[in-house]
Amino acid sequence: MGSGTTLLRLMLDSHERIAIPHETGFMRTYNAMQFIPFKHTGRGWYERLGWAREEFDDKLREFFDDVFTRYAEEHGKERWGEKTPLHTWHISAMKRLFPDSVFVAIARHPGASVASIMRRFERPLGETVYHYDRYNKEILRQAARHRRRMIVLRYEDLVLRTEQVMRELLEWLGEPWDERVLEHHVIQAERDHTRIEGQTRAEDSIDASRIGSWASTMHPADRRFVATELGRLSEFYGYSVDHPDVLAPMNSSGSVLFGGPEVAARVEEFADLDIQTRMPVPYAEQYYQPWKFEIADAPELQPPITALPTVRRSARPLLRRMPPTAVRAVRKAMRGVERARGNARPTAG
Repeated sequence: MGSGTTLLRLMLDSHERIAIPHETGFMRTYNAMQFIPFKHTGRGWYERLGWAREEFDDKLREFFDDVFTRYAEEHGKERWGEKTPLHTWHISAMKRLFPDSVFVAIARHPGASVASIMRRFERPLGETVYHYDRYNKEILRQAARHRRRMIVLRYEDLVLRTEQVMRELLEWLGEPWDERVLEHHVIQAERDHTRIEGQTRAEDSIDASRIGSWASTMHPADRRFVATELGRLSEFYGYSVDHPDVLAPMNSSGSVLFGGPEVAARVEEFADLDIQTRMPVPYAEQYYQPWKFEIADAPELQPPITALPTVRRSARPLLRRMPPTAVRAVRKAMRGVERARGNARPTAG
């Protein structure tokens, strides 16, 4: 999230042959069909009915393809795609489900991406930095594994070298050039959108000022933390932590796309990042196994107490630098205090 995926979706969706709807997260449904959530015997339920894994995937492929193909045909398109950042963790399964699929990933300067996620989702700095590290390493790991079917581009290249990026990308996708991808803001503004992801608007044109705007708003201490935690990964992607408008090439060919054999060579060059080791998969993208997860009621909302907002505000600088596990523990404790204080209100009698 926060890397320009929506912009790229709208541009590709403006192509005369390609339809990419708003994100669906349909691979979570695929997971649920493989392992019935929170049922002890949920794994392999269809196998007990005599269905082989390959046969069941054939059925699911037909189902999902029908869903997306109808959308494409309704828009006069011949090819469909799907954009969900969470699908970063489902690439291998999607490759199995759709043998002819290809994957396009987009990366963005860590400062810009971290600032975007913190602003949109109000997440602490430490958790957001970990999010960036986890997702971008997984993108590179998958790009190294699927060299012929996955390509990576940078948001900054897309904004600064728009036509070059889109020409190369469409050629890689095996699609003809279409000027409409450069006029996506005009084409998308004329459509009846029910939803646009994030803070993107259909009529928004490309704005190069967004590349470095975060640098003037992020706290200097936060910038130092990002540089410390993500500096080496930034270098892999050709970014300068201190100068967001400086882009080093990621390959020797002059292409703005990154993929193929060059990925493995660069992964080896940055062996200290341990990209080949898979990062922990987010809980929501795993099978809901009853012996690993449990369902609990969400805490009841309580009226705010006067002292706590002050505590929260003063604690924010510290919380933003704590690891995600510690942040969750502190938040849980604070919610407990809220509930206790709320339940201790005097009663009439």
